[in-house]
Amino acid sequence: MIVMIKKLLIISIVSAVLLLVGTGFSVSSCQAGSDTGTVEEVDEFAEFDDDIAVVNDPLESINRPIFTFNHNLHVWLVEPTAKAYRKVTPRPFRTGIVNFFGNLLEPTRFLNSCLQGRFVEARDTLMRFLLNSTVGVAGLMDPATYDGMKVNEQRFSSTLAYYGVGSGPYLVIPFFGPGNPRGICGLAGDTLASPLFYLLGEKPLLVVIVKASKTINQTSFRLGEYEKMLSGALDPYIAVRDAFIQHQQKFLE
Repeated sequence: MIVMIKKLLIISIVSAVLLLVGTGFSVSSCQAGSDTGTVEEVDEFAEFDDDIAVVNDPLESINRPIFTFNHNLHVWLVEPTAKAYRKVTPRPFRTGIVNFFGNLLEPTRFLNSCLQGRFVEARDTLMRFLLNSTVGVAGLMDPATYDGMKVNEQRFSSTLAYYGVGSGPYLVIPFFGPGNPRGICGLAGDTLASPLFYLLGEKPLLVVIVKASKTINQTSFRLGEYEKMLSGALDPYIAVRDAFIQHQQKFLE
């Protein structure tokens, strides 16, 4: 009996020693690994880190009321007007309006392509403008696209980004929607480079009418898209903000 107790005691002591040695080895190995980089803690969500955009929105308390105003303006005025406009206006006419305003952007696209050193794109943009302005009857038709000439979307905002100008904080602009300081400066440059600016001259009322007509016409092609985007959103403000930021990132790639 005594012999058996001695054996059990020896086995217990040996097991305890082995356990302590094994535990110490494991801890020291992990600590050594953290120093040498051989053993690292795995972040299961690290692959998604690049998809998370840092949102610079220090003026959210101001932006939200403006967003609410723009949202209600779109839902209660712009969208119903666009629906009524779509019912009484044939699609070819509405397409011609889109083509006309799009053609007036070609000089801006040409200039910004040159400023960014994209001379091949500048050449193609100039050819688009000349073809659509002549064969396309002042841009009402778009034969350039049928000929395989792609639209170049370079604007002054992309030129500013090209030369390292930051976007600045997120802004919501009354009547215009989401934006940022770089975009506002870019819009000013695009306006000055557009032939429409000189055609309208100093006639603010006419400018408002043209801008409103353009917005209604464009909305007639996208009825329901805004509501669909916000249908599953817990916070419409954040949904629109994130969509804008993602669009900007993709546009500047």
